[in-house]
Amino acid sequence: MTSEGGESSRTPGGLSLIVAQSAPHKVLRIDFSLLAPVTGAVTALPLVLMLAISLHFSSGSSAIAMAVGANLVAVVSLVGAPRLSLRLALLDAALMGFAVFIGTITVPTAWLHIALLVPWCFGAGMLVVFGQTQAAIGTQAIIAYVVLGRFAGSALTALHLSLFVVGGALIEVLALLILRLPPSFRHQRSQIANAFETIAELARSAPSRPATDLLSAIDTADQALSARSIFGRTDVQELRGILNQVRRFRLELTTLAGLRQRMDNTAPELEGGIRDATAIAARALDELGAALRSPRAPSSWHESIDELRASTAQLEARYVDDSTSGLIVAQCVAHLNAMRGQLRSAGTMIEHLNSDQNRRAWRVRAPNFSNPSRDQLDMNYSLIKENLSSDSSAFRHAVRLSVAIPVSTMLGSILAIPRSYWIPFAVAVILKPDYSTLVKRGLGRLVGTMLGATLAAVLASEFNSNYAVTLVMVAIIAWLAYATWAASFSVAIGFVTALILVLLSISSNDTIGTALDRLLDVSLGGALSVIAYLVWPTSPRAGVSQAEASLFRALHDYLEIVSQQIRNVQVASQEVAHRSKTVRIAWGKAEAAVGRSIEEPASTRINPLEGRSLMSATMRILRVIHALRTEAERGVTIGELEHYNELVSGCLLALERLSQHFQGVPAHAVGDLRMKCDLAERQLADVGAAGSLALNLGELVNAINTAQHLSDLDETSLNP
Repeated sequence: MTSEGGESSRTPGGLSLIVAQSAPHKVLRIDFSLLAPVTGAVTALPLVLMLAISLHFSSGSSAIAMAVGANLVAVVSLVGAPRLSLRLALLDAALMGFAVFIGTITVPTAWLHIALLVPWCFGAGMLVVFGQTQAAIGTQAIIAYVVLGRFAGSALTALHLSLFVVGGALIEVLALLILRLPPSFRHQRSQIANAFETIAELARSAPSRPATDLLSAIDTADQALSARSIFGRTDVQELRGILNQVRRFRLELTTLAGLRQRMDNTAPELEGGIRDATAIAARALDELGAALRSPRAPSSWHESIDELRASTAQLEARYVDDSTSGLIVAQCVAHLNAMRGQLRSAGTMIEHLNSDQNRRAWRVRAPNFSNPSRDQLDMNYSLIKENLSSDSSAFRHAVRLSVAIPVSTMLGSILAIPRSYWIPFAVAVILKPDYSTLVKRGLGRLVGTMLGATLAAVLASEFNSNYAVTLVMVAIIAWLAYATWAASFSVAIGFVTALILVLLSISSNDTIGTALDRLLDVSLGGALSVIAYLVWPTSPRAGVSQAEASLFRALHDYLEIVSQQIRNVQVASQEVAHRSKTVRIAWGKAEAAVGRSIEEPASTRINPLEGRSLMSATMRILRVIHALRTEAERGVTIGELEHYNELVSGCLLALERLSQHFQGVPAHAVGDLRMKCDLAERQLADVGAAGSLALNLGELVNAINTAQHLSDLDETSLNP
């Protein structure tokens, strides 16, 4: 890890310290724009009501079990924001209940309890391959086993305790679904408006800026339109149509950015005109977003679209020749005109959606809850199988968990540490698959735990421990914990710590002692987590290589289907969109993997310059494939041409070899792409194909050759 000055700060053991980036004052920094008081209240309300009812009708231990189950589901709902996945929430509840049951009946037999903990931790650790929410569910399954399943009891007692945990979790799930049932589309409108504003920000950005860091808003809006609470509503189709226009606009804007970068060397004087046009488009996007948020407010998006038409007409009039500059400008104008049409289409749909005539009642269709497809099950199985290797970060993480957590459990028992179950709890939540997350989250959890333990101790000493006061404290602390979750992990985890300690005070009067023990145990668990990682660290190169291999495979598949469009072969538009989305997701994962690797210790990280340069090359490849796709969709197609087919085959082979190279398979560079491109360009000119097609193919070859060079493939056959 380099400091801002570029030099590595390393311990004698070779571990880089993230002091400048993770100092306590930075760990506790809150992004106030991400505070969510309404979300915090909605998430906390079911827990508080359930705790009040269970305290009135049952014992304190039952109330604690239900409240902890509800709290864990609440955390999963925040991790999986912006919507709660019903399937994953039910899976979380089931796994917690099963863990509590098995843990409780095996506690009397210590060796069996530890032996079953090993495969349980391994399976939970492997869930990281499916995403962040699934990883959180795996962590909670471990917590349920080591924390809630620590009390010895009969099978009937274990069943009762597990049912209380599952009951609390299910009540939280049901309450969240009911409380988040929108009587109108206000939430969905807001999310789509966010997508418009995000794309507007992209339109105003420099063309070198990748689009992937802004596209989560589109996915968030899509998730909002897929919520269970609006399942079957027929009037949601118009909003989906508006969001589809946002997606098309994003595709046009991404392609235009690639063309603008190529203009730097051909027509830099026109860059200002195109920049002005995209700024006008950005203003129209902002106005459409505002129209979605405030249906009754006047909007001037019509004037912005008329201004965009005048701007593109001026650009078209300035460059009408057949030079390279003229061809690029012509493509830019075509994309700007396409964006203008998409803006007008989206505006018309928004006006119709906002009109009084469209305010009709909606009817509900019965949802079709189909079973998971065989293809999805096969895909999940293949994903697990691919990661059962020592090179996989998920596999190493699972192995570390299955060793560190049982060891921490036995250590606490051997040393007779009071409330020693917090040690494996700390290992479960601190130990992460990669170095940077381990250090940053570990420091954040330690700082948050210190503050949370202190807060709980102060509350215990200042207020009487009666149920009414406890309920008020739980309500306030839970609201603060959930409201600050997105704004600051460390602050939120501090409130979660205080929440758990206050809940424990229901059945224990030694809350200050509990807080101090928790602080000591979490510190010990954090130390064990760091030791476990350092004993068998994840190779940063392996994680990057796997992500880059997937990226080049996705680029190969996307180019393959787009090249068929160019040849006027009929392909399913849904499949083209699916492959485009696959590339975007793969690019985002590869960029994240490169970023994490750069933050590794200096002795193990990849070369930052090479990593970023390769990502830039892949973005060039993606943008030119987007350009070819949009050209084909506008009718710029050809028949079967020999040299075109040979060029495409060569490009596909190069992408396939790049993917193999990052999988560890020996591969050689495809070195005759430039020659094939020259032959294809001459043949395209002979048949009168659009000049933009040859221009884009030339850029594709340049970008692929750059990627081959940066990837250290055998370049002996590459043409200069």
